[in-house]
Amino acid sequence: MILPFMVSRDFQVVVIGGGHAGVEAAWAAANMLRSERSVALVTIDPAKIGVMSCNPAIGGLAKGQLVREIDAMGGLMGLATDATGIQFKVLNTSKGQAVRGPRAQCDKHAYAQCVGRMIASRPEIQVIAGAVDELLVEAGRIRGVKVGGSDISARAVVLTTGTFMRGLMHTGESRVEGGRFGEAAAVGISASLKSLGFELGRLKTGTPPRLKRGTIRWDELEPALGDTRPVPFSDLSGEAALDSSAVPELVRFPVLTQIECRQTRTTAQSHELIRGNLHRAPMYSGQIESVGPRYCPSIEDKVVRFAERDSHGVFLEPESLRDDWIYCNGISTSLPADVQDAIVRSMPGCENAEIYRYGYAVEYDMVRPHQIFASAMTRTVEGLFLAGQINGTSGYEEAAAQGLLAGLNAARVARGSEPIVLGREHAYIGVLMDDLVTKTPVEPYRMFTSRAEHRLILRADNSADRLTPLARELGMLETDLGNLRWALFESRRSQIAYANAAVDATKLDGESLSKLARTPEFDATMLREAARPGMKSGDPVSDNVWETVFADRRYAPYIERARADIARREELERKRLPSHIDYRLLTPLRTEARIALEKFRPQTFGQAGRLEGVTPADVTLLAVLVQRYQSSRDGAAS
Repeated sequence: MILPFMVSRDFQVVVIGGGHAGVEAAWAAANMLRSERSVALVTIDPAKIGVMSCNPAIGGLAKGQLVREIDAMGGLMGLATDATGIQFKVLNTSKGQAVRGPRAQCDKHAYAQCVGRMIASRPEIQVIAGAVDELLVEAGRIRGVKVGGSDISARAVVLTTGTFMRGLMHTGESRVEGGRFGEAAAVGISASLKSLGFELGRLKTGTPPRLKRGTIRWDELEPALGDTRPVPFSDLSGEAALDSSAVPELVRFPVLTQIECRQTRTTAQSHELIRGNLHRAPMYSGQIESVGPRYCPSIEDKVVRFAERDSHGVFLEPESLRDDWIYCNGISTSLPADVQDAIVRSMPGCENAEIYRYGYAVEYDMVRPHQIFASAMTRTVEGLFLAGQINGTSGYEEAAAQGLLAGLNAARVARGSEPIVLGREHAYIGVLMDDLVTKTPVEPYRMFTSRAEHRLILRADNSADRLTPLARELGMLETDLGNLRWALFESRRSQIAYANAAVDATKLDGESLSKLARTPEFDATMLREAARPGMKSGDPVSDNVWETVFADRRYAPYIERARADIARREELERKRLPSHIDYRLLTPLRTEARIALEKFRPQTFGQAGRLEGVTPADVTLLAVLVQRYQSSRDGAAS
């Protein structure tokens, strides 16, 4: 049910924002609370729930791992992607399983509709149309929000504003208030956060032009193909039918027709056009002062930073099966429209291309994330959670991962339980949250496999093994869909045990299969074939289970070493720091370390050791000083 306004009403959790973080937060909270109308999802335009405002793609390197983890914990992004994907491809297949990343190009219209249906299928979620003007806080605790002059009370609130907080869009000299094309900015929420004492920052992101396919010499360009055999994101896809009022597309996989993308490139002529118009680019004219994403730079940034190159690759990606819009992946820009026309037509195959929508940059407010805990709850206001770009991240996947954790923890707080934290050794979601609370993002944060020191353990293929039992323990799977997920997981667990027993019972030419699995020429298919003699009742094991069994055997020595390292660090991760200590008074510590500790206020010694400006020697000294501090407080109390 969608209401335009709302008289005073009590919810357990209110989620603000209907983007990727918001829908995942609402879905997770609904999974936890399971009572009718316990979750309010407040969004300016309910018709835009789940909209893919930039590239209609999900996953990729490290981002694919995040989506698999979201799915393992009962989230919706993987399901929606599988139901609406029009090209699936696992990246980095020439490398080991630890750095492979599943990715899918989605039909942007189908994706948003799928997410909207999933949200509408939940009686726990009530969608409210409107903008939040104010956060209602009493005695340091969230009490609700004000929407259109009406108060909505809640025990926990999740704020997922995306790029809408004081959003300002730039195309050349033109500036328009808004969070994305055709949508108004959210103004009041920034003022409300400031009044509560939050330190805000400002970041920038951008998007490329969209082209009309019929004006591109499509068939003359090099194809960019997906996988012949698509790999789904969700463990549920294709396994069972859901209620037809929810997501009937999940009955089979893949659902939609699979498409080809095309490749082109910028040219020396393109780069000359860009250099000749840098004074008209908002990033270089001084019109934009905030920082954009270094790892997804605008074409202006690429040309300036990589001046020695005369070409950059561009992927032309269909946005939907329902229209002929083409996403120009690789030329994000905020240059004026006439310059964008010229740049596009300087690329091979695009000499006569027409632009449906010009690229633009958007500036927006964010909350500097040293003000949140790794649970996503703010330090200043109990029960207030932040997720997505408001925390300084970029990308649908990073937003959704934060949304899932924030929604889960908001529901826990609403029920009187403590929030939970995922460790860096448990999930990429844990790496993401730990990075946010121990480092100051000077640009939009993007997840990479290189950020995860335990990536051999945190693979895409074993996400369910790591996180589905935890989701069940936390109560996130106590729905019909959750029960199906658990049944499939138990089947997977049995298959893993059966496959491992067969591998252990079999030798090939006198060598154990575990040893052979570590040789370069061996792969999962060869392991499966070699293990057949050790199987007592045929081979009931799925392909993805064999991939996991093979990866565990191939990397066994490294995994063992990683687990030993984790065990050594567990004491530091468990050992908590006093919450009220004044680090400025610990003068034996270096000034840089004291400043970092006071700013970030880590919860554990492990977090303290990962802060910018804190060395291992500082942590050793900190342990001594904290012990003295606690002894002095105990003495004063007695």
